[in-house]
Amino acid sequence: MSTLSLNDTCPGNLHGTSAELFLTLLNTLLTAKCSLGNPKNYPVDFGPNIRNGDEFDFIVIGGGSAGSVLANKLSENQDWRVLVLEAGGLPSATSDIPGLMYNLQETEEDWAYKTEPQNTSCLSMKNKQCKWPRGKVLGGSSVLNAMLYVKGNKANYDHWAELGNTGWDWDSIKEYFTELEQVLPPASETTPLGTDGLLPLTKHYSNEPIKMSLQEAYEQVGIKYLEEQNPEKPIGTVDVPLCIDRGQRANTGKKILGNYQNRTNLLISLHSFVQKITIEEKVAKGVEVEIGGNLLKLKAKKEVVLSAGAINSPQLLMLSGIGPKENLQSLGIDVVEDLPVGQFMQDHMISWHEIKLSLDAIRYPKGPADPLYEYFIRQEGPLSSLSLTNFLTFLNTKNDSMWPDFGFHYFLFPPNDQLLGPGVRKGVGFVDSIATTMSNECKSNPCLMMIPTLLTPKSMGQIMLKSKNPRDYPLIYSGSFTDKDDEDITVMVEAIRFNERLIQTPALQKYNPEVIRFPIPECDKLEYGSDAYWACFMRNVASTLYHPTSTCRMGVQKNESVVDPRLRVHDVKNLRVVDASIMPRVTSGNTHAPSMMIGFKASVMIKEDWLS
Repeated sequence: MSTLSLNDTCPGNLHGTSAELFLTLLNTLLTAKCSLGNPKNYPVDFGPNIRNGDEFDFIVIGGGSAGSVLANKLSENQDWRVLVLEAGGLPSATSDIPGLMYNLQETEEDWAYKTEPQNTSCLSMKNKQCKWPRGKVLGGSSVLNAMLYVKGNKANYDHWAELGNTGWDWDSIKEYFTELEQVLPPASETTPLGTDGLLPLTKHYSNEPIKMSLQEAYEQVGIKYLEEQNPEKPIGTVDVPLCIDRGQRANTGKKILGNYQNRTNLLISLHSFVQKITIEEKVAKGVEVEIGGNLLKLKAKKEVVLSAGAINSPQLLMLSGIGPKENLQSLGIDVVEDLPVGQFMQDHMISWHEIKLSLDAIRYPKGPADPLYEYFIRQEGPLSSLSLTNFLTFLNTKNDSMWPDFGFHYFLFPPNDQLLGPGVRKGVGFVDSIATTMSNECKSNPCLMMIPTLLTPKSMGQIMLKSKNPRDYPLIYSGSFTDKDDEDITVMVEAIRFNERLIQTPALQKYNPEVIRFPIPECDKLEYGSDAYWACFMRNVASTLYHPTSTCRMGVQKNESVVDPRLRVHDVKNLRVVDASIMPRVTSGNTHAPSMMIGFKASVMIKEDWLS
């Protein structure tokens, strides 16, 4: 008797060849599942071998987008033992499936942060808090992000250099992007992207009817399509590459650490919770870390490198005595260095402008199992990407600059979508009345999220310690829409106006687009569609694009920055910060690619400092 028991709802109907075909199909599906979340794709956990007092040349705290690249490049020197301490474990099978991105939120792979309630934003989120997911897993936020590979633009990096950060201008850093890139075939022979780098990239072009109509609509309002993203001339629409390898997410833990797991000097310790950086006479000596229930003190012969991200990196610095003097003293933490840690935080705000369309806007699957079959048999279909989410727009509200200040992302939901839609609604954290409206309006028709994105925010927030207990989450004050002259709100309202104009083009009118009105009592008192209404709408419905930066920002003035242009913490030796927190200003696009670039450039600088 077979050990596999199936509930046969139609007994006796499978015999001979038909039974063999059915079992072959079943076996194929089970085999395909085994390729997901495979531990063999990752380094073996070195944590159980670590003992109190062990020494390493470099201790890298965090194995995310920047930390993975940094550790990989440092370990190219066989004389250096490089230890990566990662608070989480290995990515799950769910994380490998691109279309299930939002399903990872509030799992063990997510730190599941939330902002503190403020009266300027997130007012229609549950408890007036926006969710800020961050990867608590090897690969960091590359395990749960949207997998978009966006470099930002030339002006971003040139501005960093203008602020005194020598060596961070576009001409100086663009080569590091190229060395990261491994564009998978079929790729254009003329692509400016690299083909021999660390990270697999897939060129994806959605075949949904609405995608081609969107592109046509932009052309009808005078916005050109870019064959490739162009950081030197970024205005336009473009299909950006995805960090996907043959239908599976290409997270940095797998592709940048796992692919080099045979290096004996590259050591990864999982479930390793760093509590403090040990500093003696303003020299970083090592870390205190909890591994397997034991608190260990580890030594760094050369450097401790903090790559824990824009929330955890400032938290760890402050727990170690580096941060705003008043905040640390009020919590009983001895001050090692008074620096503006956690200040100047920036993020990209987005809004949720949902449009109901006619059925002919999409390629509607024949049944709910079709996407599952497509994915598990061929690693294709809706689950293998995020539909047209990699189709991006970069625009300037005033048309007075060649550099964008807002853009658009898109989510496409088929009728009664049970895959991406529920995850988005839960993941963003809308109050029930808005989530229910979004779901009900899209039961019989496809819906398109036209998502305005604030690319050059003026507002700033901050990270503060709640206590000196490392297990207590820090306080996150997003600061969204707090800029003095309301420029951020004004740009977002202009983005809605642009959407209204785009919807009126012949290319989109053929789908009978209808804007879904969310129930927002505070805003419903205002004239619908007025500037005041949309400003109110933004404060209620706008949320994060999950791109916090600048909490340990780079600069030359101690009162305005935490690290110098070589990413060394001011006046503390052998301690660097290497992640998105060092950005002087957030880049005008998704931050995963720039974070990896920061890790790559940091490795070059560290090698120069120790080998010259």
